[in-house]
Amino acid sequence: MQISTKSPSSFGQRCHALTIAAYAVRQQATRSGGDFNAWRLSRLMREAETDAQVNVAERKYDAWLQTLAP
Repeated sequence: MQISTKSPSSFGQRCHALTIAAYAVRQQATRSGGDFNAWRLSRLMREAETDAQVNVAERKYDAWLQTLAP
C-alpha cells in the first residue's frame, strides 16, 4: 500500500495510513527473505506517535518505496 501524495488531513488519519502501510512493508520484508531494513521501517511506522515521528516515518516510507520502483 502506498500513502497518497495528498496527505490525510488529520493526525489520526496519517497514523492510521502508516499502520496500514506498515503491514504491507512487513509482508514485503517477509517475502524478501527477512529484509531487516524493511522490518525496522515497519516498526517505525507502527510506533509513530508524535507529529515528528510520523513525519520521519512518512519520509522513510517514501524513500523505501523509491527503492522498489524499477
